[in-house]
Amino acid sequence: MCGDKQNQKTENGYTREEVVCNICNTNDEEFLFYAPERIVRCRRCGLMYSNPRLNSNSLEKIYSEEYFLTKGDILGVEENYIEDERIITLSMRARMKKVELFANNKGHLLDVGCAAGFSLLVAQERGWKAEGVECSEYCVNYVRSRGLKVHQGTLEDYPGRKESMDAITMWDYLEHSPNPLRDLRICASLLKKGGVILFSVPNVDSWSFRLRKKKWIGFKNIEHLYFFSRKTLATLAHMAGLNMEAHFYHGKYVPLSFFLSHIKYYLQFKPLLNLIEKISNSKKAKLTTFYCNPYDILNVVLRK
Repeated sequence: MCGDKQNQKTENGYTREEVVCNICNTNDEEFLFYAPERIVRCRRCGLMYSNPRLNSNSLEKIYSEEYFLTKGDILGVEENYIEDERIITLSMRARMKKVELFANNKGHLLDVGCAAGFSLLVAQERGWKAEGVECSEYCVNYVRSRGLKVHQGTLEDYPGRKESMDAITMWDYLEHSPNPLRDLRICASLLKKGGVILFSVPNVDSWSFRLRKKKWIGFKNIEHLYFFSRKTLATLAHMAGLNMEAHFYHGKYVPLSFFLSHIKYYLQFKPLLNLIEKISNSKKAKLTTFYCNPYDILNVVLRK
């Protein structure tokens, strides 16, 4: 875990622990706001994080079957990760094309936090030897039922050989990690010389954070533990022995229902909110798909 556990507090069925800054290893923090978790910023390096935050047992409790099948959110739209395979696969194909722009060759690929393994299916169809790491027991069983290779657990106990990977991906993962620096260091050890890491994270440099502050959509999930800027990501990369080669905003394919639900998040007029929620949950809105790039999810390329 990030830093030393100071104390534990149980609230809303989850246990939280206090941590120190993942970069500075100190507790020189500035309180910002509750959103709804307690959000702080390190006075020394600027890293933003939740403190106290969910401990490992609570995180394991969150990433249950229900999280992927019947996850509800504060936007009022029901989500089902497994049923969204077609849409997620479209986004993963676009992401893999980006990986291939930077990778030296289509060799061995590790996807960290691979969830239901749709990223692995896409990587294999494009000629990669792909495997995943995933903490959710439900997802691991699902991935294996599709004939894919996955390690259940964390990067810390992943049994892969050093310098065995040509590319590592972490899509929407690092903000969930209890220890991003440790994970990046492990990834660096797994990469071959010249290998690349591509990952995506919500970005506190974005227009949406500046506009919404504590109501920013990046704070809506209590399992989001860290909130990165380009500066803090560059610092973490350097500490892990990696070079930040590029960064860019890259969208994804979404159903109209998802898009409307996020638009709704920025509105205040209740009658309009009710109308958008009704449309969002319609069958037609869930089947209509398009590419969307709100320029608030940062994609980063690191090279060993």
